[in-house]
Parts: sequence; structure tokens; C-alpha cells
Amino acid sequence: MITVMAVMGLSVLSMSILNPMMPLYLTSIDVTPDTVGLMLSIAMVGMVIGEGFWGWVGDRRGIQLPLKIGTFITGLSAACFVLTESVPLIYTIFFFWGLLQSALFGPSRGYIGTNAPVLRRATFMAVITMIMSASRSIGALPSGFLADNLGFHALFFVSCGISILAGIVLLAGRGKGQPALAPQVGEAAVNPEDSPVGVDYRSFAIQCGVTALQSWTRGTMLGFLPLMAAQVLGVSATRVGVLFTIYGVAVMATSIPMGMLADRKGKKRLMLLGLVMSVLAMAGIAFSPGYSWLVVFVLAAGAGVATFSPAALGMVSDSVPARKQSTAMGMYGALGENIGIIGGAAVGGFIWVALGHQWTFLAAALAAALGAIMCLALVKGRAPAGI
Repeated sequence: MITVMAVMGLSVLSMSILNPMMPLYLTSIDVTPDTVGLMLSIAMVGMVIGEGFWGWVGDRRGIQLPLKIGTFITGLSAACFVLTESVPLIYTIFFFWGLLQSALFGPSRGYIGTNAPVLRRATFMAVITMIMSASRSIGALPSGFLADNLGFHALFFVSCGISILAGIVLLAGRGKGQPALAPQVGEAAVNPEDSPVGVDYRSFAIQCGVTALQSWTRGTMLGFLPLMAAQVLGVSATRVGVLFTIYGVAVMATSIPMGMLADRKGKKRLMLLGLVMSVLAMAGIAFSPGYSWLVVFVLAAGAGVATFSPAALGMVSDSVPARKQSTAMGMYGALGENIGIIGGAAVGGFIWVALGHQWTFLAAALAAALGAIMCLALVKGRAPAGI
């Protein structure tokens, strides 16, 4: 489990070197904001296709193969960005970049969900969220500095190197990556494999819908927070990187407390609280008059994600049999998180061009508000086990 977490941390670090600067790089080669949104969405389309498949592979073959693809091959695909400025080719690279990096998430989350103590799944998912956020923070901080001083191409080579390092760590771990399926001593498994209870597909679909609406805010921030800071407020690329570092620190600092709270007080309650925080954060970003206010609302956005994600992941893990954990996590990432990010990035670009930057973030606030209504009305809250 330590090896899996280390590989996840390094892989997300390699991605976070690129993500905050990618919109600025694309606009530097004369790509328009609406096309920027579509390009980022194409990467998410690759992830939608890949996450369910790689989760299925993880359940049947173990997680070694998906993680090798998600480290070594993903790193090489990131380096391909330096080879061309052709828009059609960049679309193609984005698609395969997303398809390959999706091999990391479903199998890793499924492995953690299977091996975590049943009564503490949201807490363990919070640990994963914290590690990923720490990596995003560490990566985002130097990304702007590298772009300002060494140029954008340096980012792609650094990202490639870190991703390959993650693959080396995976090989050094020498684990077979096969989940231990026995429940923890003294704990009852939730939907064990031999239980007649299967996956509740209606509840799973609702869960994915709520997550998609929350993830709309993440797609909007990924695509347009850099443009908001650089083009509207006029800050440097280095300060854009600082914004994403602050976002990551907020998620990192609050993930584990919120995961523990979700295990004790109920996952639905924490999901709802996270959605409300996301609404307020997006509305605040839309009307931020300066960089300082932007920092405040970026902190709020990070806290909202840290409140929502561990609870939502824990609820998904609770609802499926042990041998389907990776598949479920992959489908959840594809149909929930990635669909929402696609919407936030793609639609946000057209709104930016047609109506301006404020409406891009207000649309994200509206999506999170609809998610909160859907969560309140349709998500079935489970009574906290053992409380």
C-alpha cells in the first residue's frame, strides 16, 4: 500500500508540473480560450475511456500493468508536446495523455478501498486525497518559476522525468499488486463478494451525477483560473503557480480531518457541505477584485474538494463487492469526475468567449448548486457503521 501511495504521489506530481501552465502555454502559441477548453476536455475524454478499462484490468490482472502504463508510457506521452505546435496533433497528444494517465487512478483507489479497514474507508480515501494534493502543491509551486525562467518546454521534460521515476519506484516495490480481500478482524465487510447483495446501479449513477456536477468546478479552475489570474488580474506565471499550490495545501490540510468526520457523522452530510463550499468559492472567484481575494476563494475551493471527495469515494467503496473495487473506482472516475471536468473546461471556454470570465465561474457555481440539490434529494445516506 505504501508503494501504491508513493507511485500515485509521484505521478500526480509529474502532472501538476504541467497542469497549471498548460493554458498559458497554449495561449502563448496562439490557441484561443475556447480551443484551450476543448483541448483540456479531449484529455478528459481519454480518461473517461481509459478509467473504466484500466479499473477492469486492475481487478483481473492486478495493478502492476496499469501502473506501469500510467508511469513510464504517460511520461513519454507528456514529452511529445514539445514536438509540435500543430493544433490537430496537440489534440491527439492530449487524448493519449489522458488515456494513459487514467491507468493510475481506478486501480490505485480500488486497491486502497479493498485493503482499507471497512469502518475507516473515507479516512483512507482522505489519505490518498491528501497525498495527491501535496503532490499538486509541490508541483504547482515551481511550475510557474520554470516557465518564467526556462521556458515552457522545460516543464514537459521535468514532468516526463518524474513520471519515469514513479515507474522505477513501482519496480523497486516488487509487490504483485493483488488486493487482500479478507475483511479486517472484528469488522463486517460491506457487500462482501459472497453476499447476494450486488451493486446498486441506480445509486451508483446518482453518485456519479452528483460528482460530475462538483467536478465541473475543477474543470473550470483547471482551464480558466490561470487565464483569470494572468489575463484579467495581470499576474505572472509564477504567481499563477502559487495559486495552485495554495489550492493543494488547502486540500492537503483538510482531507484527513474531513475523511474522519465523514466516517463518524455520515458521508452524505460531508458531500453536501463540500458542494455548498464549492458554490461559494466559484461565486467568489467570479467577482474577485484582486489577487488577495482570489487567494481566499481558491482556499475555499480546496477545502470544498477536501470535504466532498473522501466522503464520496468512501460511499462508492462501501457500495460494491471487494472484487469489483477497481472497476467501480474506474467507472466512478470516468462517469463522475472526468465527465464533470470535461463540462467545466469545454463549456467554460465558450462561456468565456461569449459572456466573459465572470459567467464562466458563475456557471461552475450553478453546477455545484445543482449537485447539492441532487445530493440532498436523491443520495441515500448510510448510517455511520458502529456509531
